[in-house]
Amino acid sequence: MIEKRRTINHLHEWPTWVVIAAVYSLWCIVLLNFHSIPWSPLWLTLILGFHGSVQHELLHGHPTSKQSLNDLIAYPPLSLWYPYPIYKKTHLKHHENADLTIPGVDPESYFINQEVWAGMSRTAKLVATVNMTVVGRLLFAPFWHLLGLKKKMFQSIRSRDQQRNTWLLHELFCLVIMLVVVIFFNVNILTYIACSYFAQSSTLLRSFYEHRVVEIPEHRSVIVKSCLPFRLLFLNNNFHAVHHQNPGMSWFKLGGEYYSKSGYYDEQNGHFVERGYWQWLSKYILKPVSNPVHPGLVKSD
Repeated sequence: MIEKRRTINHLHEWPTWVVIAAVYSLWCIVLLNFHSIPWSPLWLTLILGFHGSVQHELLHGHPTSKQSLNDLIAYPPLSLWYPYPIYKKTHLKHHENADLTIPGVDPESYFINQEVWAGMSRTAKLVATVNMTVVGRLLFAPFWHLLGLKKKMFQSIRSRDQQRNTWLLHELFCLVIMLVVVIFFNVNILTYIACSYFAQSSTLLRSFYEHRVVEIPEHRSVIVKSCLPFRLLFLNNNFHAVHHQNPGMSWFKLGGEYYSKSGYYDEQNGHFVERGYWQWLSKYILKPVSNPVHPGLVKSD
């Protein structure tokens, strides 16, 4: 049995510092030259998606031993979407492996429990089913996520709960970023928002079939044998089962960890191994990858 250990060596985190410097530098460079760089909206979209991967690495304790510093580096909401503290809290909750995919418990689950499903309208059921297709997840899910986030924001502000200030600060930072984009970089804000939207789509492609509903928790997380561009964009989070077993392992070690012990990890996750993200695009473009109704499996440690 491989020990679930914290494998961060903070003296050898230079690859993480490189990607941190790269994402913020590239954001500035592309925006400064937005009207002269070919395909600049595409590059901006990829950079905003990459920033989300960098934030994910930072919330897991990289590259320094001071999490407050990691959080400060991750905080700027370049993609205008999630308040980083709320994303961090919900994502760490998601790492309770025994709860993976369980609706109302796993905050990143796309599944719906049977009781809720029974009370949903026909339109809501259609939306949930479409959300299980690649088209639904990439084109419509960012909008549904945004509506859900804004609903939580207004509820938090009205009730004056503990997250109220987090939401208000997030909105202030978003306003500052949008003003900088328009005034300093002279980039159309609607173009920037569109790039942010499809940056979320890139993240949702990664998570499209990241977890499946099966009884054994270790069998729920996927290994995607993807090509180098996707591996870099997602900072090796395609080795998702490895990440869930070793959440403190640096992104640049995940690939080596998997390929050095592939037999172990393939057995541990019930051979839930996919050949690549292009396979999902071809198989599930309009076909649901799964029934959105969670069957109510009993948790098993």
